[in-house]
Amino acid sequence: MVLPGLPVNADTWAPVVASFGGARAVDLPGLGMSGGRHDDWPTWLTALITDGGARHLVGHSIGAAAAVEAAAAHPTAVERLTLVAPYFLQARPALTTQWAPLTRGYLSHVSPDALAKRLTGTTAHATALASSVADLRRGTVAANVSRLLAAAAKPRWREALRAQLRRYPGRVHVIVGSDDPLTPDGRALLDALPHATVTVVDGANHHLQLTHPEEVAKAIGHW
Repeated sequence: MVLPGLPVNADTWAPVVASFGGARAVDLPGLGMSGGRHDDWPTWLTALITDGGARHLVGHSIGAAAAVEAAAAHPTAVERLTLVAPYFLQARPALTTQWAPLTRGYLSHVSPDALAKRLTGTTAHATALASSVADLRRGTVAANVSRLLAAAAKPRWREALRAQLRRYPGRVHVIVGSDDPLTPDGRALLDALPHATVTVVDGANHHLQLTHPEEVAKAIGHW
């Protein structure tokens, strides 16, 4: 089960998910095509695990936060975590500086070309982001994304996620781009876990599912 990051939707993970039989990507409540809001995450994640049978959670960026929170609430049910570009183990400027202009107004009017340029440095992925842009113009999605981007930069949430990850007894695989690395503290945290591995995708940045889908799929599949 893949939990996408911000400000994109589950469609951006389609090339990766297609590599695995039975896998699927789902938008978190309040994001993409999913209704609800951040307050609904605990109940929704519990249902995903207990009713949906999700045992391996793959979370990207903010989705990595949701995956860790789900594992903390259900440590025996979630057997393993794959955390792709987990922002709380990376430098804060990667989130705060990069996303500072992404206010609600910007997000609700951004074009696929402009969003692709900001996220990947090129417009080559604009088509892959078309449905994400459409979602950002729907209802309260842009506002929800803007609020989550601000919340994700707060030290208190970042440290809470680190503490939950330290206590998680299962297997952990972290995948990051070489241009979006872990902090020394983040790497030290993972090195201290008994069942953690790290894969670095050369030349990739924060949205490596868009720019390097084959490498991400291979990293997930080989673990």
